[in-house]
Formats: sequence, structure tokens, C-alpha cells
Amino acid sequence: MINIVKNLEEIIASVAISFTVVLVIINVFLRYGFGFTLPWVQELSVICFIWAVYLGVSSCYKHNLHMGVDVILAILPNSALVPFKLLVSVFLLALNVLLSYLSVQYTMLSNKTTPVMGISYFWVNIVLVLCFGLMALHTIRLIMSDIKKLKEA
Repeated sequence: MINIVKNLEEIIASVAISFTVVLVIINVFLRYGFGFTLPWVQELSVICFIWAVYLGVSSCYKHNLHMGVDVILAILPNSALVPFKLLVSVFLLALNVLLSYLSVQYTMLSNKTTPVMGISYFWVNIVLVLCFGLMALHTIRLIMSDIKKLKEA
């Protein structure tokens, strides 16, 4: 159970992207095999893809897999690396909290529905709140790790 909670982002993103692929394959098969498509498949596959992308972003952030420019880190002395990383993490925390707040406001303004399925855009946009909220939590974890390293040094 702990592993499921620990890897919830990856699990939901994997299910969403798998669902997207299966839906698109089914619709392509129906189009070329039988000459018709299911109109709701495109809409649902786009929603699933959006969820997969944003949860994937959060997962990459959690595992520190995003690309970075290490030019500044290369010129800093070793004693300044941890404080600099801590400063960057504090900036990223502020940014993620701001984006979470703005995402909540944006999601609360979602009063339209999708054209075919009639799903409220609230359910499409709520992934923004989830993504940036999780990224803020991961940043707090990184800050605590950097503070621990500072105390050890």
C-alpha cells in the first residue's frame, strides 16, 4: 500500500497514457476497418493525455529527472553548492505555490463542458492543481534534504 501511495503519480500517468493509446488504436481500427469512429474517443483520449503529461511532469520533478543547466554549479566552489541549491529550491517552492494558487483559481472558473461527452472542464483542469501541488511538496522534501546536508557540513 505504501508503494502505491509513493508512486501514485506514475501509476495514474501510466494508466492515463495506456488508456490514451488503446482508445486511439481502437478508433483507428474502427475508421479504417469499418468506416466510422466513436466521437467521444478523441475527447477522452485528449483528457487522458493531458493527465498523463502533467502527472509525468510531477513525477520527473520528484525524481529530479528534468534537464538543467549546470554552468553555475560548475563554477561554484564545493562549499557553496548546497546553499545555492537550497536557494534555487526556495525559489522553486515559491513558484510552485504560486502556480498552485493560480491553478486553483483557473480551475474554479471552469464552467464549460466538453462538446461531445459533456464533462466539466473542472475535471480536465484539476490536474494542474494536483501537479503543481505535488511539485511544491516535492520541493519541500528537497529543501529538507538540503538543510540536512548543510547541518552535516
